[in-house]
Amino acid sequence: MDFSNLAETFQLGCCDYAHRGLWSPGGLPENSLGAFLAAHDHGYGIELDVRPSADGVAMVFHDRTLDRMTEASGAVSASRAEVLGQIRLGASDETIPTLAEVLEAWPGTTPILCEIKIDGETDPVAFAAQVGALLAACPHSVAAMSFSPEAVDALPPGLMRGQLFEPSGTGQQGDIPALMATVATGSADYVACATTDAAAMSAWARSHGLPLTVWTVRESGLVEALREQVDALIFEGFHPELAKGT
Repeated sequence: MDFSNLAETFQLGCCDYAHRGLWSPGGLPENSLGAFLAAHDHGYGIELDVRPSADGVAMVFHDRTLDRMTEASGAVSASRAEVLGQIRLGASDETIPTLAEVLEAWPGTTPILCEIKIDGETDPVAFAAQVGALLAACPHSVAAMSFSPEAVDALPPGLMRGQLFEPSGTGQQGDIPALMATVATGSADYVACATTDAAAMSAWARSHGLPLTVWTVRESGLVEALREQVDALIFEGFHPELAKGT
């Protein structure tokens, strides 16, 4: 099936992106529909995370397990979507949404960056293809990204895709220079890195004509310097207007 004429492509730097939505401690929880819509209301795009349920549904949730964000426990992948969708996030009335629910509710004025989580027994090719099909069928500005090169390569043609880089020196992503060489000759439309790697990655990205976003900006004092190095910020924890430099 050809998905290339559905999802809209966009300029990565058209806005900044609220990390897991515009959430706050004691307020709207991260990766909740309410936090996503709040970000949209402030003129921001959003970054969200997806991982599969036991029955293969793409759920919007960051952690591998439910323990930190809910009163439930165990792996997300051990529960069916119907069960997960009834679990409250923190002390709020918000529950774990599916990706399809978020896409259906999204007003569409600003973009969505969807991170595909690949860990445990998740098949990177199959899950990326499934998530990619949902995103590609959405008539808004959406893009996918992942730390897994296999997941990025498995996304459908025409859908914007980004390669995430683990922080340098952590050893979590293996041979980063080799990955950079692969990205430079591959199909990635943009790249994303940690704030600590912004300066080095900026020069490389610009030399290869790749837009760059940086995660996660948690200090307003970093904004001015990062603005000179990257195309967009993925931020959290401070007043949204500060991320725009106002």
